[in-house]
Amino acid sequence: MKTIKEGEVRRREILVAARELFVTKGYDQTSVNDILKIVDIAKGTFYYYFSSKEEVLEAIILDIVEEGARRAENVLKDTSIPLVNRIMIAIMSQAPEFEGSNEIKEEIHKVENTKLERLYLRAMLKRMTPVLENPVLEGIDRDIFHMEYPTECIESILLMGHMMFDCDVFEWKMEDYPRKIQAFLCNAERMLGTKEGELNVFLNMFGQNQ
Repeated sequence: MKTIKEGEVRRREILVAARELFVTKGYDQTSVNDILKIVDIAKGTFYYYFSSKEEVLEAIILDIVEEGARRAENVLKDTSIPLVNRIMIAIMSQAPEFEGSNEIKEEIHKVENTKLERLYLRAMLKRMTPVLENPVLEGIDRDIFHMEYPTECIESILLMGHMMFDCDVFEWKMEDYPRKIQAFLCNAERMLGTKEGELNVFLNMFGQNQ
């Protein structure tokens, strides 16, 4: 048990050091040796836990997904917030946080790193869909939502939100965003089967007037 525990701690130390370096120095500019210096381990120890720098980045992405899911779970626990608002806030709160730098985010979205993009999307959907299923089913039971495919509805809203707001694939101009935001909220209402205008309150959160 002690060996397992020490191994977990060492692996976590590598991830923490690498994440800090990727953010401050840049992924491409960070070498395995840079990580070794901070953690103060031999190269063989690094390769015992990770086969490459890319595998470290993959592990960091999974950490980011988990952090977002925990933020969403905390939001959903707050029953003082109306159910519809709680669900939408949870969806928005799980979006990745990159601690003041876009380095990791940019790395994920590079053309040559489509594998990392797919990894993030698969992990995000797998982790977040079950988190949102119970509150959505509660909404159906309470006659707030009206839909035939709750799981697929959750997946669609998560993917739509990611593609519109979490990445820079489409290179939309800032003046395009008010309409994009309104469309996102309108489509989310329709998918959830809730009443028209139910999500207008979130226009203010995006800096838009209702």
